[in-house]
Amino acid sequence: MKKQSWLWIALLWVQSIAAQSPQELKSKLPAVKGWALSAEVETFDANSLFERINGAAPGYILFDFKELNVFVYQKTKSEDYITVQVYRHGSDINAFGIYASERPTETAFTKIGAEGYQEGAMLNFLVDKLYVKIESPSSDAVTVKAITKIAQDFAAKINPKAALPVKLLVFPAENKIAHSEQYIAQSFLGHEFLNNAFTADYKLGDNQYQLFVMDAGTTATAKAMLEKYFGFTKQTDALKEGQLIIQDKYNGDIACRWKGQHIWGVLNDNGVPVAIDHVLDAIEKKLH
Repeated sequence: MKKQSWLWIALLWVQSIAAQSPQELKSKLPAVKGWALSAEVETFDANSLFERINGAAPGYILFDFKELNVFVYQKTKSEDYITVQVYRHGSDINAFGIYASERPTETAFTKIGAEGYQEGAMLNFLVDKLYVKIESPSSDAVTVKAITKIAQDFAAKINPKAALPVKLLVFPAENKIAHSEQYIAQSFLGHEFLNNAFTADYKLGDNQYQLFVMDAGTTATAKAMLEKYFGFTKQTDALKEGQLIIQDKYNGDIACRWKGQHIWGVLNDNGVPVAIDHVLDAIEKKLH
């Protein structure tokens, strides 16, 4: 294929991902028989988000919230309605972070967008940088069917090949609890100097443990994070890349490794007999 053709395809892809103004988003919402999409669109930014979701706003802003657009479908000759709330964040990782923080541990998951779940007349899903919430006060079968159609068609228009952040692929599949992955943007383990952490929960027998990966962005930043951690724990060991034990009085002894911009390890307060070196090796192979 000619170079110009590849450039054209890349440009179209970038434009499709970036097409997120209120009117562009509205154009991707489907027509639904028996329902009329309102011409009015409510828009909120970081300064006005509290007007819509009150005390929940800081949690969204923590994940680099950019804009919320709210669309409404009104049922013909009825007072029933469906709201479509489209939260746009600065990256797919941050959109995943807020979605995962609100995701129930047990629910009816559905493959809409990268991931979604539905409980009656509420359907939430993730697609690229968008966290989408669709709901209605009415839970009759007709309304639920309309909600499902709106979600499926809208997600497909945004990105039919949407996937969870690629960083989550570093976690080994063995013993992992499905849908347990999280992204903690700030203050991982309660320490303000630990940021950008991905986690996944695991179960062996009746006990659970957790794996984590922190992406510091650069080797220097990773080193600075660990220096602050060693300062907190009052450890005097020489800090160098490789195997580390963090003696955290609040989180127990943490077996981890540091290489380049990444720090990864195991949180295992219950003393689960997990093969730590094997697990850390498995993550390292996928990181580097």
